[in-house]
Amino acid sequence: MTPELLAAGNQPAGWLDAAAADAALLPDFARLCAFGGRLAGSGGDEAALAWALERLAPLGGQVRRVQVPYAGWRAERAELLLPGASTPLACRALLRSASTPPEGLVAEVLDLGQGRAQDFAAAGARLRGRIALVRHEYPFSAAHLHRRRKYDMAMAQGAAAFLIANPLPDHGLLSGSSGRPPGGAGIPAAYIDHAAASRLASLPAGQSVRLTVLGHEQPGAQAGVAVWDLAGERAERIVISAHIDGHDLGCSALDNATGVAVALAAARALAPRIGRGSNSLRLCLFSAEEWALAGSAEYLRGLPADERATLKLNLNLDTVAGDDRLTALTSGFAGLAPLVEAAGRLAGVPVGVHLPLMPNSDHANFAAAGVPALRLLAGFERPASRVRHILSAHDRPEVVRPDELRQAVRVTCAMAALGLAADAPALGALAA
Repeated sequence: MTPELLAAGNQPAGWLDAAAADAALLPDFARLCAFGGRLAGSGGDEAALAWALERLAPLGGQVRRVQVPYAGWRAERAELLLPGASTPLACRALLRSASTPPEGLVAEVLDLGQGRAQDFAAAGARLRGRIALVRHEYPFSAAHLHRRRKYDMAMAQGAAAFLIANPLPDHGLLSGSSGRPPGGAGIPAAYIDHAAASRLASLPAGQSVRLTVLGHEQPGAQAGVAVWDLAGERAERIVISAHIDGHDLGCSALDNATGVAVALAAARALAPRIGRGSNSLRLCLFSAEEWALAGSAEYLRGLPADERATLKLNLNLDTVAGDDRLTALTSGFAGLAPLVEAAGRLAGVPVGVHLPLMPNSDHANFAAAGVPALRLLAGFERPASRVRHILSAHDRPEVVRPDELRQAVRVTCAMAALGLAADAPALGALAA
């Protein structure tokens, strides 16, 4: 970045105080949570998207809705029974799970502990025809292994089915996707809670269980994308993004009502600062993020090449509260670190940087398209934080503190303002 832009990070910015004090921030957050979990295809995501478009319309510029395809699917039944039992254990199908036969699948369970590569290697041929049992991990850590990696290893080794357990006692079930593509290979897959995993782990050798997972495809499913454009003097665009969909165990407060509420507040604060001498601003609110990032992938795939070339920086907001420490996951773009550092000084909020790509939100699709992209995230490497409640029934408004939302607004506005002021060489440096 240019010395002038880096120096901007040392200048006072009283306007950020007003941005963080936005009177609509907390009501917007509460309203988003009131739409429920906003699972794509449930109707809650569509209602929330329509509401967000109404919130953006008074800011001027161009507001529009884009429809993109995604692999729709609905669970019909998920049940896990111990031998001779009539009361099933807690069980929830992973999105896009393959189905068992209607009468269920009977097999032994092989406990693979955390379910790392070495655990699968140690199991070897013993896993074939059995149900793999692994543990969910706190997702925001450099050491995290995603459930879909574990699912793929189980399938590759011939497992009959896949169970992933919440490792936290008394924390209930979790939600998540298997990532199985339409018509693709897959095995039945479900989340279970800590108590169910303990029961399964204690079964004697040779004891089988019955797992039933039934679901159906929804051909032609469409997800909405809210797009707001405000033109500056230059055509180069800074993109702020957040996903509006979630899971329906809780109300997806952390993941991601926080990001959407902060994105709307940032749009209100930045709109008056765009014009002569600035780059342009785009805001994208995606649905179907929880479906293997499908919404943003299809949106970017559908952009004309010349329009995609105007996208110079993506600031993706996903789970930006739940802890008082913020980190920018910078997708392998070393050139983003100076921008993050300068924005932290400008906002008066320290922001950590994690350089390697973590493909855990929509920034990954921007990065894959060659756009310098980061994810702003709370609670990185802090598994005891309230961020641990994502994907669970505990992901509710009470786990979010207002001061955390306000500091996320400050940081987002500072990063966006630096991007909006950057000239072509400075924007090019971000792509290093």
